Amino acid sequence: MNILITGSNGFVGSNLMWELEKDGHTVCGIDISEHCDGEKHPETLIGDIRNLQDLNRISSIFGQKHNSQLELIIHCAAAKNDFGISRREYYSHNKYGTKTLLNFATEKGIKKLIYFSSVGVFGYPEGQANEDAPYHPDSDYGASKLAGELLCISWQQQNLERELIVLRPAAIFGPHNYTNTYKLIDTLHRRPFLTVGEGKHIKTIVSISTVIDMTRFALQKLAAGYQHYNCIDEPYLTLKELMELICSHPGFTMPRIKIPLQAAIGIGMLFDIPAKLFSIDLPVNSNRMRKLGTATYFTAEKAKRDGFVQKVSLQDSIAAMCDWYLSINK
Repeated sequence: MNILITGSNGFVGSNLMWELEKDGHTVCGIDISEHCDGEKHPETLIGDIRNLQDLNRISSIFGQKHNSQLELIIHCAAAKNDFGISRREYYSHNKYGTKTLLNFATEKGIKKLIYFSSVGVFGYPEGQANEDAPYHPDSDYGASKLAGELLCISWQQQNLERELIVLRPAAIFGPHNYTNTYKLIDTLHRRPFLTVGEGKHIKTIVSISTVIDMTRFALQKLAAGYQHYNCIDEPYLTLKELMELICSHPGFTMPRIKIPLQAAIGIGMLFDIPAKLFSIDLPVNSNRMRKLGTATYFTAEKAKRDGFVQKVSLQDSIAAMCDWYLSINK
């Protein structure tokens, strides 16, 4: 299949470029940044999905090179960092960028779309949250991803022949990713002084290998209509169990001091002040303390019911992440 991957220099997008090409697909990519989180694919071109001219340019180059047209868009591009991004910027990329991309798809007659949303559209629900949990984003990121998701659903409903699958991954981790789980691993290696609460709350995560396999699964499931899946690794671990798994590897130490969540958020707020004043991303901030100390218990039962099988164990994925981390922090 001829596939356009947006955000193709990002962590997920760059991995998909290489893996789907290995599977026999013809890929091209667009990214606003020259920097690549992994190995840059030669078919990635620099451009902005908010600019229809950039999208048309990439489509034209692809058509001339391959003498065929794009058939599918995998939309990974997003503003996503938890520091230094304004509400306006989140919506500019995640809502308006998606709207422009959908207009492009309509103009080019592209009827297949896989949209990478986020479990952030659910916020922090009490208890378990499956694929059909109510929307309740509690951050600008989650709200802007939901806005993009709703635009995609509306686009599909305007033409019932269109094929849409929405994937909602939890916090993604893996070698060459420096967010979320990396920050926890880094803390347990460099400064294992304290942890937030008792650590009995569930923190669902997902490895890049599972995300890639879920994308392959979605390609097989594409059909006229709209489908949605959460992307989560099993087993579902508590924060304490996750830290113990990381610390079962040499080089990592469990923290001995536990502080209440509200106290941790208060400490984080002290770091927020210099971070904002000097525009620096410090390892501690109030948002990260809140995320670390709050349950994120999402499930992916629908994918299992529809035939998805997790190929790489969470234990092996964490081991690979720890080995990579130590290799770059000698």
